[in-house]
Amino acid sequence: MIRENSVAETPHKDPGTCAGSLKETTCETAPCPPAFLEYTWYASLAYAILGQVWGVVIPSVGGAVLGLLAAACFLSLGAQALRVYAPAAFALCTGISSIAVAFFFHNAQSFENSLVFIGWLCNVVVAQALSLRPGFLHRFAMAAFAIGLGVLPYVGGMADAGFTRVAASGTGISNPNSLGMWFGFCTVYFLLWGVQTRSRSVRAVYWAAGLGCLLMVALTVSRGPLLGIVLACVVGLRSALKRNFAPLLSLVFLMWGLYAAGVFQEKIDLYTSRGTEESGRGNVWPAAIERASDSLWTGVGFDAIKTKIAWKTYITPHNALLYILLGAGIIPLMCFLRYLAQASIGALRIMRNNDAGEAALLPPLVTFALIETMTLDTAFMSAWVIMVFALAVVKRTPLPDR
Repeated sequence: MIRENSVAETPHKDPGTCAGSLKETTCETAPCPPAFLEYTWYASLAYAILGQVWGVVIPSVGGAVLGLLAAACFLSLGAQALRVYAPAAFALCTGISSIAVAFFFHNAQSFENSLVFIGWLCNVVVAQALSLRPGFLHRFAMAAFAIGLGVLPYVGGMADAGFTRVAASGTGISNPNSLGMWFGFCTVYFLLWGVQTRSRSVRAVYWAAGLGCLLMVALTVSRGPLLGIVLACVVGLRSALKRNFAPLLSLVFLMWGLYAAGVFQEKIDLYTSRGTEESGRGNVWPAAIERASDSLWTGVGFDAIKTKIAWKTYITPHNALLYILLGAGIIPLMCFLRYLAQASIGALRIMRNNDAGEAALLPPLVTFALIETMTLDTAFMSAWVIMVFALAVVKRTPLPDR
């Protein structure tokens, strides 16, 4: 059913070219990367997240495969590569400048910590190329959901400041916040795509999957993903109210019925209690800004990100902007802000044009990604965030015809 909707929106003119909904963002002559590169990326993501718990991790293999995959995606674009990657130029500048600052101005430990940007850069290169492929968002969402299902056997409770939160120990998204973000992305996708689909039976399947993912988010007792889901749904349902009133009303009644039955009551009580708990951001953000202002151009190094907020208490800033500013200074931060602005403007452009189908999911997903970027240090390096921004920036920066 997803494929039927996608085809209606993105008719193919030729298997080797991009058309349809991507016409305004890519040249009709721009070659799409072959399908096997896309599915290889999904396999590499599954390996990165589940490889350790499956006992199949081989040192350096994951990084090498990702690097080769990025090179293959770049080469597959041929002469169009520079034009395709132009919308992601500021993301690439962010990673390269962060590594360069760590290498030239900080110690070896800071440089070693900055190397996480290499993986991010490779994923940006891959996702930007794959964004040319019609239906990329839908296939990624299904792959992300499948990976999430693969994580479930390793989910268990953990004590955190008097609360019991679920975590996926040993996986690549073991932290409750990361786990909540992953299932939060799936929640937003399934709920909003369910609103758009015309088949009631398929809509029921999507909403059931979305509510299951929402339950996983609730079990993490993570406030950032929950806030992001609420705001994303507000943005996503804004454009759907006129066209899909009946499905929306059905969703509201379904949520009310679950609440009345007490399905989420225990977790609601936990969120209510945790809402009175200080996250630390109110203290660490001013302290981090003060530290950054003393070393504005080069930062303090990625090995010194943690900031003191109380007697012998050091925490990370829990904010991607402060993470980059503290680690590498103002230049990488300005590049990153420009990249976020491009993604945001792309989402606004979609809303203004009242785009339907796959494109209509981007504004709420960009909203969710921005919320998570503002609440966690390296959330912007998550594969789903990279994918969402890759699709959004090409809406902001259409490629010119040759």
